[in-house]
Order: sequence, then C-alpha cells, then structure tokens
Amino acid sequence: MNSPKPILVIKFGGNAMTSPQLFQSFALDIKSLQAQGFHVVIAHGGGPQISLMLDRLNIKSQFLGGLRVTTPEIASTVATVLTGEVQRTLVTALNTNGVAAVGISGEDSKTFTSVQLTGQEFDLGFVGKVESVDTKLIEVLLSNEFVPVVSPVSSTIAGEGLNVNADTAAASLAGALNAERLILMTDVDGVFAEYPNPDSLIPAMTVSEVENLLPHVTEGMIPKLECVVHAMTNGCASVQILNGSIEHTVAKALSQSGHPGTVITP
Repeated sequence: MNSPKPILVIKFGGNAMTSPQLFQSFALDIKSLQAQGFHVVIAHGGGPQISLMLDRLNIKSQFLGGLRVTTPEIASTVATVLTGEVQRTLVTALNTNGVAAVGISGEDSKTFTSVQLTGQEFDLGFVGKVESVDTKLIEVLLSNEFVPVVSPVSSTIAGEGLNVNADTAAASLAGALNAERLILMTDVDGVFAEYPNPDSLIPAMTVSEVENLLPHVTEGMIPKLECVVHAMTNGCASVQILNGSIEHTVAKALSQSGHPGTVITP
C-alpha cells in the first residue's frame, strides 16, 4: 500500500489483554499515534482468554514450539473467543476513547488466505500460516481514518478455518502494507541474550543478528523472532518488541528520548 501516512502495525496481546487499565492506556496510545500522523492497524491475539475458556469447557490444550496445538474443538473455541469476545472488548475501548475502530477477521474479504502448517516435527492440527494477504479492505478503512482491528482467524482457499498465530498474522500484515514499523507487544521487556538475566536485554539488533539468535531463545520467543524476519523480508521497514504490560508503552515506542524494548532494523 502506498499510503500518504506511515503505517504502524501493532500486535496487541499477552497479559495486556487481561487488564482493563492496560486496555485503556493502549486505546489512549493509539489516539496519540493518530495525532502524530500515523495510520494504525492492530492485529490482536487472545491467548490468556482462549486458555481460560478452554479450562471452563474442560478442554485440554498443549503448546509445541511456542504454538497451540489446535484440534477441531479448540479451533471453534479460538474463533469464538477472538472475534466474539476479545475483539469486541478492544474495539469498544478504542471507540470509547475517541478512536474510530472497526473489527474484522482475517476471513473478511479474504484478508488472509492460509495453508495448513505442515513439515513440523510435531502435528499442530488446524494451525495455518498466512499464504497471501489481500489489503483492499484494510486500505479502504485506513483511507477513511478508521483503525482496523484484525483477529487472526483465517481460512484456506477452500474455506477451511485455521488458527493463525497472532504474531504471524501481524507480521504478514506489516509486510503486505509496507509498514514503517511492526510493534510486537509481549510479556517481557524485549529480546534477551540470556533470558531471564535483565542485564542481557538487547536494545537494538539487525535481521542477521536475529537469525543468529533464533536457535538460542526460549519457545515463546521463537514465533516472534521468526515473525521479525518474515516481516522485514517482505516489506516492513523495522520491528520493535516491547513489554505490553507497562502502561503507555506503545506511546513511548517511537519517542525521541529512547525506545523501550528491542528495535530491529535491516
């Protein structure tokens, strides 16, 4: 997309999604970024809410390689929680704070077309990877000053529903939109050389340094770093990984007085 305004794609997720205060501060941050002249696209996850709902339904789930194994039963629950609960809460918080937000899923207007993830050491079930992104609907929303809030619900060409990791969805959007920056909100302060040693936080990295670090990070960080590489090799200019459980962390992300988290550039 050739936008007159720089585009920020923000992945909203982790423990930030379980706190009303963090929902509120995030909404205010988005309003601030719009005032600074950015187009904002939000891709959201919902891991904590999905796990809570699965517990309520007494459905067991497991993670392999940082990704949730998705049975047909779990896939149905994921779609319900993401689009029916998490997205509505986020859109309401944004609208209440003066941000004109519109919730869509990756299935709407075939924004995401996915294929089932195969070739792994383990079977993840109904988990997909984004094969292609159609940005037309998002471009229409941005051109009319709306903030698209995208849930990572997707389907194959044949219409089979697949669960896509929210970081992966955000990275695919950032690449397709030629975003100025992809911001990945997580539950830690950034990328660590020796997690959890706080002194080993890496404030700045290149893509090649990310690739070199990948074999040495913990499971939860694997999808995020893989997304960094994917986004930046497909059109995104930079990526920032930061702690989303700190109030107003997103508003500080592009500040001149120092960037929180880890910023990855070419």
